[in-house]
Order: sequence, then structure tokens, then C-alpha cells
Amino acid sequence: MIGFSIMMWFCSVIIIIVSISLLKGNYSGMHGKVFDHAEDKEGYAKAVGKPVLLLGIGIGIDGILGSIVQGLCSIMASLLFLTLLITVVGLWLFKVQKRFHTGANLSREKQ
Repeated sequence: MIGFSIMMWFCSVIIIIVSISLLKGNYSGMHGKVFDHAEDKEGYAKAVGKPVLLLGIGIGIDGILGSIVQGLCSIMASLLFLTLLITVVGLWLFKVQKRFHTGANLSREKQ
């Protein structure tokens, strides 16, 4: 499980760096339908940065969990934690997308 842990820590560092960039308002790497129609692109980037930061921290914790727990329980504990983390982050991102997508629909109706 040490290979899994090292890979999770590496991914965690990359995701945390991306989230810090998003939290600073850097949206140059973002794209998509909701982003294109969002009036506040910097606000959208900051709103997406928060769940991405949670994902990065959670993946780092999952790597630690994978190295601390031994045996078959290690795989099950890491898998359960990662599934819970992805569910929470996915729902949070869905909420952010929905909030900014609603604004996009209103602006298109006014035109």
C-alpha cells in the first residue's frame, strides 16, 4: 500500500496547487458551458476552488490512511473514505454549477 500512498500524496499536492490558483481567482485554465455564460468568472473560479481544495486535502488524508492501516482493512478503509470524499465533493460542485448555471439562464432570457 506504500505505492498507493505515495501516488495519493503526489496527486494531492497537484490538486492543492490547482485549488490555490483557483482560490486566487485565476480562471485561465477553466472552460465549459457554465463558465462561458457566467458573468462573474473570478467568483466562479473561487467557488470551484473550495471543493477542489477539500478534494486535495482528502486525497492526502486517504494516502495517510492507506499507509497507517495494515492488511485488507487498509484497502477497504481507503476505498470507503475515497468514495465518501468524492460524493461530498461531487455534491458541492453540483451545487456550485447549479448556482452559476441559473444565473446564465437568466442572462440569456433577458437578451
